[in-house]
Parts: sequence; structure tokens; C-alpha cells
Amino acid sequence: MLRIRPLALIGALCCAGAAQAQTANDCPQLPPEATVRWEVQPGPDFVFCRAMDLASGRQAFAVTVGRNANFKPRRNDRVGERVTIDGTRIWWHAPENELTGALVRETLLELPSGDYAHIIVRASDEAALTRSLHDAESLHFSDVRLGSK
Repeated sequence: MLRIRPLALIGALCCAGAAQAQTANDCPQLPPEATVRWEVQPGPDFVFCRAMDLASGRQAFAVTVGRNANFKPRRNDRVGERVTIDGTRIWWHAPENELTGALVRETLLELPSGDYAHIIVRASDEAALTRSLHDAESLHFSDVRLGSK
């Protein structure tokens, strides 16, 4: 009976490793200096990746990778200068929002796979916004693939 427990533990660890490996390509690669980690929530035809701040436990930003572009960027919502995310030139957009005191930025990337990545940053102050935008602008999507494609 004692031999079964170590085997069960090894099996559980292997399954956890396989689950982690499976979600590794669901979300973009974070920059090495990032102080966030991914929380992954798969959906039927999308993956929702929450970048959780290691110090505060709060969401710094989120990325939804899906087959459809649900966010429709509007030219008059553009803010700042054009930036590059993983080789793609984009604009950040600051759409009207009902989140009192929240600074919101969104953008949309079309990935080489044909999928779309909608990035949304919500911050309570300019310093947090700057940190999260820096991390988001340093993401790499080259290995991101939705399952069953």
C-alpha cells in the first residue's frame, strides 16, 4: 500500500506537468523581467490569459487569443504613438469605460496562425499603466496556437 502512494504522486506530478506544458502555448511568452505570471482560462474557441502581478496578486493585464476579433479598434480612440508588439505595429486605444478611476488601454493583433490576440490593460495609476504596457509590449506570440486548429 505504501508503494501505491509514491506511484500515485509521481503520476499526479506527470499529469500536472503535461497540463502545464499544454497551456504553455496557449498564452504568449512573457518577457524575462516580467513580475507577472499567467492564469489560463480556456474557452470553447478562445483562451483567456490573465497576467497576475506576483507582488499584489492583482491582474496587470489580460490577453484573449481567439479565432474571432471581438474587439473593434476605433481610430478616434487611439492614444500615444504607434508601438511594436512582437514585430507588429499597433496603436493602443483608450475606449470610454465605466470603471471609475481606471486607466484602460486595448489593442488587437492578428497572429501568423490567423487567430487574434486582444490585449487589455487596466491600471489604477500611471505608474502601474506604464509597467503593464511595457510588459504587454514585450510579449512574444510566435508559439501561440489554439488547440484543434
